[in-house]
Amino acid sequence: MVLVIVLLPTAGPIAEAKKPRPTVWVALEGEGRLAKVVLGDGVRRRVDTRGGGPHNIAVASDGTVVAALWASDRIVILREGERTFVRLGGAPHDVKIARNMAVVANQVSERVQLVKLDGTFVRRILLKADPHDLAIDPKQRHAWVTLEGSDDLAVVDLLHRDRPVRYVDTDGRPHDILFAPDGRLWVTDWAGALHVFEGRRARLVRSIPLGVEAHHLDFTPDGRFGWITDHGASALFVLRVGSLRVVERIPFPGEPHHVSVLPGGRRVAVADHANGRLVLYDAATRERLRTIPVGREPHGVWAVGS
Repeated sequence: MVLVIVLLPTAGPIAEAKKPRPTVWVALEGEGRLAKVVLGDGVRRRVDTRGGGPHNIAVASDGTVVAALWASDRIVILREGERTFVRLGGAPHDVKIARNMAVVANQVSERVQLVKLDGTFVRRILLKADPHDLAIDPKQRHAWVTLEGSDDLAVVDLLHRDRPVRYVDTDGRPHDILFAPDGRLWVTDWAGALHVFEGRRARLVRSIPLGVEAHHLDFTPDGRFGWITDHGASALFVLRVGSLRVVERIPFPGEPHHVSVLPGGRRVAVADHANGRLVLYDAATRERLRTIPVGREPHGVWAVGS
């Protein structure tokens, strides 16, 4: 038996698929637009929000973008390239995603509102004071909400219409709020501190003094570090999640607002509200890498996939 081997010509080595570049969405409060920023390329797309002062922003796992239009009574939903405006009354300030819904903290109207990502209104939940910022618990069953002029947190049941809103006293001035990867609740304080709570009844674990006016926060995906902006102090604070100790205070060249840790945890993007740019940091060394011009008064920042 004769074995014949035929060598076929090839077109060269198989090209490796390019990994998608990290993408960040930014709410440009001073322009009435949302900006899609691809790291390495800069702004790739701008979405007109018909004014409205886009403030806080969130991106769902399917890529749907939702922004609270604080200077109007609407939110905007960007899904598969199409814009949907949903009129809610009041002044929508913060938005988060839970169970295929946008959960909206609506100032002036003292309520949280639920809207499906296709724009269908679900329901409203009345509060005892105007909401400011909110966080969704890890099981996506409750929204924890900071209140204007109150030291309480409102706990809103997202699944049961008949459950009353529960309030938790903090003895502070809650500003922004986010669950850490270890399940504890981090709350920044208008007076410059960070308060960390745990459990259903939000038992205070520790209060850590930071700067002047602690603003917004995010965590590295490995759960080891939290980044907090302080607008009044023009600084960023990096804390170790386990020990709740400040490991570094970073001077910021402008007015830091929202912060978002990019997927993979190597880069951190911070909105510089005063100078119309994103400032990019190395998460490990905490060195400033570069700035990316985005437009007037960037506020909300959300890294896709974070």
